[in-house]
Amino acid sequence: MGVIKDENGKRDLKQEEKNFQDGMRMVHELFLKHDNIILSDESIWRGMDREKPNLWELMEQEAQKGNFQIRVIVYFRRQDKFFPSNWNQIVKKDGVTETFERYLGRVDLLFLNYYKKLERMASVIGKENIIVRRFEPDRFEGGSIYHDFLSVFGLSYTADYRLTKEVRNYGLYGNTHEIKRVLNFLPQVKEKPVRLFLTNCLWEFSDISQREYPNEMFSKEEISQLLETYGPGNRKVAEEYLHEPGAELFDNTIKDLPKWEKDNPYMVDDVIRFLGSTGIYLFQENKELQKELAELRRFAKFVRHPFRTLWRRIRRTIFRKG
Repeated sequence: MGVIKDENGKRDLKQEEKNFQDGMRMVHELFLKHDNIILSDESIWRGMDREKPNLWELMEQEAQKGNFQIRVIVYFRRQDKFFPSNWNQIVKKDGVTETFERYLGRVDLLFLNYYKKLERMASVIGKENIIVRRFEPDRFEGGSIYHDFLSVFGLSYTADYRLTKEVRNYGLYGNTHEIKRVLNFLPQVKEKPVRLFLTNCLWEFSDISQREYPNEMFSKEEISQLLETYGPGNRKVAEEYLHEPGAELFDNTIKDLPKWEKDNPYMVDDVIRFLGSTGIYLFQENKELQKELAELRRFAKFVRHPFRTLWRRIRRTIFRKG
């Protein structure tokens, strides 16, 4: 799900509807073979506010048509952690150039009023069909997201489960997100291979940058204000959906870290690391290409003189035995 634009940059509602219907057709076909189907999509959480405000009504109609029950598993992250993470994602993946401050200026704070959004969902599919989990690694069942997710279904993450292809969505930390944001102004960054190349080079030292310059995108005062703003709704989520009266939804500890500043003293070092990272990447790629070229030349030489090469090998073998 998501906004689709035509070649003129206008929203293509017909194509969006077609994609939705195609997706639901697949779901109906799968239910002919399976009793349970698990779908994962972060876009649903955003889409129910903008792209498809009637999403859950449409989903419920499809459920009644196919005679299946919708159940929703929601992982919640503390709001002051979500905002930077979402901005980080669109800078890293989508090539966005706006600063964090400008991003915050256009984001509706109600977007992360978890209780109100859950109540909208519950009014259609029922509160009993919504399962809320905390996205806090220290509180994951079994110590990992994989254990935690399977525990929702009463399953254990055993050796029987194998991650055939583990794809981690690493963020950009320290100063690397700002370097990527500035690079996004370059026209070539619109091309996906270019974005991936630059992101990979930044990932190489993102951990170093974070270690050298640990920071938050909010000040301690701003974090405190956000937690106060969302606190009442978060406590309602804990009480009504997690059945924990009087409990906090999250660990509201505020770390003693400075707010990120662009003119911090570590930026120059990170720019140098980026130059070094790209240089090393190109150096290694060049070595691989030279190796492949040498192999191709040896193969070409063998193809041009196959019998001569074969005779030389036979002679070497004979003399070696002799």
